[in-house]
Amino acid sequence: MNKILFSVVLLTGFLFHPGTAQPPWEKGYSRGEDLQIKLVTIDPGDELTMWWGHTAIIVEDMRLNTSLFYNYGIFSFEQENFIRNFVMGRLIFWVGAWNTTGALDYYKGLNRSIRIQTLDLSPQRRLEMAKFLANNVLPENREYLYEHYNDNCATRVRDLIDKMVEGQLAQACNQPARMTLRQHTRCHTHHNFLMDLLLMFLMNDTIDKPITRWQEMFLPTELERNILGLSLLDSTGVKRKVISEEVVFFEARERAPLPEFAPKHWPVTLAWGGFFAMLGVYLAFLFRTHTPAGRYLFGIYHTLVGLVLGLPGLALFLMANFTDHTVTYYNENIYLANPLTLLLVLSGIGIIRPGQTKRKFTPNLCIVLALLGVLLLFLKIFPAFDQDNWDILCLVLPVLSGLAGSWYWIQKNSSN
Repeated sequence: MNKILFSVVLLTGFLFHPGTAQPPWEKGYSRGEDLQIKLVTIDPGDELTMWWGHTAIIVEDMRLNTSLFYNYGIFSFEQENFIRNFVMGRLIFWVGAWNTTGALDYYKGLNRSIRIQTLDLSPQRRLEMAKFLANNVLPENREYLYEHYNDNCATRVRDLIDKMVEGQLAQACNQPARMTLRQHTRCHTHHNFLMDLLLMFLMNDTIDKPITRWQEMFLPTELERNILGLSLLDSTGVKRKVISEEVVFFEARERAPLPEFAPKHWPVTLAWGGFFAMLGVYLAFLFRTHTPAGRYLFGIYHTLVGLVLGLPGLALFLMANFTDHTVTYYNENIYLANPLTLLLVLSGIGIIRPGQTKRKFTPNLCIVLALLGVLLLFLKIFPAFDQDNWDILCLVLPVLSGLAGSWYWIQKNSSN
């Protein structure tokens, strides 16, 4: 139901906007002293697109009783070439002006906590910001090329606020962040073990570098956290807090809070990697009994390993070489899973089919794949190989090593 509602609202988002009429602050009817500018922070939701939370801006004219919700997080599954643009890393987002009550009710209906902070800007800056937003939602201005870490709903709002305070926000937040981009990301993805592994597999070491507080504000909750206690100089030279008031508009029901730090997964992946490696060795023993069951099970094992590792490996290879997903470039995990890994599917078929069990390429393929994994483990001693991919290493390397060792044992016993 949430997926349907989400799609419908995105496709009809501009129905929230009161027609094509300009808001009073664009037409010159609003006065700066009557305006309130509010930062809206919406906690993560259930769907993947909602895991990282959301940021928006409310502009409200208290005298004219007009309020709009400026939303930089709009996209449509129906937009032209959506699938191709998504795959290629060229997803177009845009900003829209929604009716504030309708927008807040929508996010409330998704059971997502909502907090609203009033920005303590001068009347002149409030009016300037309101006019900028009214101009930004025009069809010729509203679109932007989405980039998860550098250009999203939170960074757009962050940059606009920084402009209103003459760069003081960026200056105040030019300090080391408490986590890397990967660690921040995992705080929002760790609850889904498989998706967390897939996302961590696809992203390279650029998200493991030290960052500043400014950069960590790609997340709505971090923008909220960093701006809450911040004091900056106003136009008269007086230091004052950026936030004059904060209210909890809605508290989600039965939703776990975000962890301060994401739990480590490598002990779990090492346990699973060891289990699947031992399973492979056991199936190799069954295969050596020359029974149909042993042959089928060992073949199925190869096929499953080929699919589970090979498909993400193929996706990584294509994304890293033929798309604009820069966060996948020069990814160390290509040593662990790549298009070669997908050949294990053919190996599995060759094992299952009678008379094909002695094909030379299967043992050699397994040895090559395992050696690539061992090579990566060795390369990790060098500073250049600093990608935080121990979760993936602990899962994949035991499986590949188990296959290589099994075929070594099979061939050794076959020659005796």
